[in-house]
Amino acid sequence: MSFLTKVKFSNVNNLSDARYAAAVGIEYIGFCFDKSNPDYIAPIKAKEMIDWITGSNIVAEFGNQSIEEIKDISELLQVDAVELNNTILPDELPQIGKAIIKKIDVNAYSQEQLANELEAYAKHCDAFHVYASTQPENYDCEQLVDLCKNYKIIWGLAISTQTVINTINSFNPFAIHVSGGSEEKVGIKDFDDLNELLEIITLEE
Repeated sequence: MSFLTKVKFSNVNNLSDARYAAAVGIEYIGFCFDKSNPDYIAPIKAKEMIDWITGSNIVAEFGNQSIEEIKDISELLQVDAVELNNTILPDELPQIGKAIIKKIDVNAYSQEQLANELEAYAKHCDAFHVYASTQPENYDCEQLVDLCKNYKIIWGLAISTQTVINTINSFNPFAIHVSGGSEEKVGIKDFDDLNELLEIITLEE
């Protein structure tokens, strides 16, 4: 299955999400190893799922963790990329030895600060996952259009079935971000909303 843009499926912490993401051909499948996150998954449990996933890039998602911990987990699981949401300095990132996705909270910066932050990290990051930690989402549309032209931007800001096409057409992000979550019961998960969104952005073959 091919989409209008790449898709990153984050916070996978159960086999239903992992199977679904791999089956529909999602480009990036992320597992959260930040213990402060409610969607945290133990590395050994994630490894059981990762071992049978093929065709997708595996992303290890971290919070405010040390380089040593990030390296240990990403090497153990042989992931394709790591996503960071912390204060590791740009020139420290090569120590990790993996492709880097840097999370950027657009509500935490002025326009000038946001531009400077991406520029500072651009040399060492393969993509930027932009999101808003609080509501309302405070960002400048024209600036984000420019940032999507100059960097690989993973769109983690609000999207829905009603807005996803307009978002892709207006901003042309490198990828859009969707999230997993807990199963209703073991092996049981409702994917109706996500199915509808993905159907909207599916390319006809």
